[in-house]
Amino acid sequence: MKKETRETLHRMYYDSPIGMLCLEEDGEALTALYPVSYPERDTRISYGNGEGSGLLQRTCDELREYFAGRRTEFDIPLHPQGTQFQEKVWDALREIPYAETRSYADVAARIGQPQACRAVGGANNKNRILILIPCHRVIGKNGSLTGFGCGIEAKEYLLKLEADHAADNHLSGGGQPDGSVVRWEPSLDMEKPYGEIGTEAVPYTISEALAEYAHMKQQGDYTLEDYFALPEERRVELIDGVIYDMAAPTLLHQAIGDSLQTLFNNYIRNKHGSCRAFTSPVDVQLDCDDRTMVQPDIIILCDLSKIRWGRVYGAPELVVEILSSSTLKKDRSLKLSKYKRAGVREYWMIDPKRKTVLVYEFEKRDTATLYGFDASVPVGIYGGECKIDFAQIYDEIRFYMR
Repeated sequence: MKKETRETLHRMYYDSPIGMLCLEEDGEALTALYPVSYPERDTRISYGNGEGSGLLQRTCDELREYFAGRRTEFDIPLHPQGTQFQEKVWDALREIPYAETRSYADVAARIGQPQACRAVGGANNKNRILILIPCHRVIGKNGSLTGFGCGIEAKEYLLKLEADHAADNHLSGGGQPDGSVVRWEPSLDMEKPYGEIGTEAVPYTISEALAEYAHMKQQGDYTLEDYFALPEERRVELIDGVIYDMAAPTLLHQAIGDSLQTLFNNYIRNKHGSCRAFTSPVDVQLDCDDRTMVQPDIIILCDLSKIRWGRVYGAPELVVEILSSSTLKKDRSLKLSKYKRAGVREYWMIDPKRKTVLVYEFEKRDTATLYGFDASVPVGIYGGECKIDFAQIYDEIRFYMR
């Protein structure tokens, strides 16, 4: 008899160390936890930002504890949806202890079907509740890492995370059922900081023209001295000693920025506020050191004493980046973590192609809220009193989207 398929009621996105994860629940239990390259909006589903679903918020809290090494088991009810065989395999996966691994043959033997190794691999591949149903703990019999929904780098990351914290806390020896140990060697990518696993690195190359002004240093060694030595017409950003070339903004990009700046400043002016909204290009020395200078598309700055010699020194209250194919990975990963660590209170990522606005309120939560271009987006730094009508903005910019 075919099982009833449960309807997704709530969806939430969690920006994890292995990339963006989508969480879904049906009103009773978690039904999915899977990677997405970028959040998509479905008008049939309620999107939680902490209020939409207590279950999804608890799941995010437990995931945060897991990635910090403070949680080895999850207390979230699950409703995986699959065939009887697949669910039997998933039940077996949940029995694999933290920081231990099993081969496909081990799992097949555990469910009483020792010849079904290939079918076990297929069930692993169909698992849509990653991490909580730990298919990442299943590896090849020779210790090789096989496929994983978030990619091999992410699988290696999770195994190393668990092994390191198990060793620190003496939780486990990482052995097999027969007492043997399956060994695997972490790659150099495991040295990447949180937030970079699962995304392609922005090219760490520098053009000949740029190198002429930057004294041929290695990427990672550049400073503000090199940044200021560049010709004024050359648009670049300096982030942690790495120089990134910036393409000229499109007319669509400029139209969105102009509309937002006008709406922000109109609200501030009507409230007799002291903040100001600025559009790019404006230099922001985010970390107040000599290795980072960014040019956000739009900022709202309330502490105007941070303006010195025409530049901003320190974190603005709100940053907006308008995504394009050339900046997508940098804005979603590198800049996201930089803005959060620097003390930016709110970060918006506007995707004109998908007609979405992804909003992070760092002071409240690590999860993001996703809006469409048909929504009025509340500005968190003003307690939601200021709302930006993206339907109005879309009417103004749709000419440039042809």
